[in-house]
Amino acid sequence: MNSEKLTEFEQYFQIDESNRVNLFAVDDSKVPTTLAQLEADIPPLFKLANEVSELEQSSLRPLRSLGDLAQELAVFLQAQSRKIDLIMSHILASEQPEDNAIYCDSYGGGGVKLTDTKVYSIGQAFRTKLFLQHEASAIYCYTEVVAVNKIDDEHYQYTLLFKAVRDTDQELVVRASLHAQTRQLKKRQLLQHESDNFDNQDTTEPTKPE
Repeated sequence: MNSEKLTEFEQYFQIDESNRVNLFAVDDSKVPTTLAQLEADIPPLFKLANEVSELEQSSLRPLRSLGDLAQELAVFLQAQSRKIDLIMSHILASEQPEDNAIYCDSYGGGGVKLTDTKVYSIGQAFRTKLFLQHEASAIYCYTEVVAVNKIDDEHYQYTLLFKAVRDTDQELVVRASLHAQTRQLKKRQLLQHESDNFDNQDTTEPTKPE
């Protein structure tokens, strides 16, 4: 376990939500050491998808200040952008099929946690693609194993720290994790409300016939 890098990972909030992650093991020498090298390595589709996501955020933001008048327009624009997102997600998912596809246990601004049967060592680097399903975006970056937790005889949970990632992509992951937390809170509130209603129905005594 690399305690210094694990501390760096833990500085960011992690959300327990499963998203597809593509991993391709690389030598440490293959990891970009400058932003220019990383930018040159990122496939154009990943850049395009995240630029589209940023444009959607910036274009919808002014509508919030217009109140109810812009609500229908915002719903229409979101529906149109969702169509584009779905198409982009499908195209992105077909990129570099030789990668090892797996689903993470959690993700956040520091990186991802995932469980696998394959054995990796501390310090192993990966070319990594994190597909954010609800954001219809994908992050192309490099990660490094900074902690290993043996689950059972066959499974290991790995903590992967972002080793080379664009600031805008890291911000996108942070935003996605906060959106996921909001979704989970709303779901728990709805389940609690339904449970309370069910309990109230059970405790209500039936009306006796006269």
